[in-house]
Amino acid sequence: MPQSEEERFRELYRTHRGAITAYVRRRVPAEAIEDIVADTFLVCWRRRDRVPPDALPWLYAVALRTAANYKRKRAHADPAGIPIDTPAFAQPLPADDPALADAFAALSERDREVLCLVAWEDMALHQAAQVLQCTPVAARVRFHRARRRLTQRLAETEPEAAHQPLPEGATQ
Repeated sequence: MPQSEEERFRELYRTHRGAITAYVRRRVPAEAIEDIVADTFLVCWRRRDRVPPDALPWLYAVALRTAANYKRKRAHADPAGIPIDTPAFAQPLPADDPALADAFAALSERDREVLCLVAWEDMALHQAAQVLQCTPVAARVRFHRARRRLTQRLAETEPEAAHQPLPEGATQ
C-alpha cells in the first residue's frame, strides 16, 4: 500500500533528522542549528514531490543552501565583516591533531565541504555530487584536489605529517 505524502514526510523526518542536525551543527553557530534544520525540512515538505528515493544527499544540499543563506544574512547584518563564529570545521577533526585541524581550517570552504561530505558524512562521491550540485566526475576532481591541498598544507606545517595517510573514508 503506497504511503501518503504526510507519512512519507514523517518517515523522512524520523530517518534523517539526526543526520541533518549533525551536518548543520558542524557548519553554523549553535543558536542557528534548530532554525536551519527546521527550514531544511520545511523545504522538504514544500517540495515533497521532488524528493528523490535516496533523500539524504538531497536533504544535505537543502541544508547546505539554507546554512549559506543564513551566513549571507549574518554577513549583511554585520557590515564590519567580522567572521561568523562557526565551529564547523574544528569539530569533526581529531582534537589531538592540531596540525590537521590547522591545515583543514586553512582550506577554502569549498575544499572543506567536499572533504567533510566524503570523510565525515561518510558519503560516496556520487552522493557528494548531488549535495554539491555537480556531476560525479566534477565531485571526484574536487575531492582529489582538496585532498592534495590538505596534504600540501600539512606538509607546510609538519613535513612528517604529509607522509601519513588521511583519515579513513577519505579515499573514496
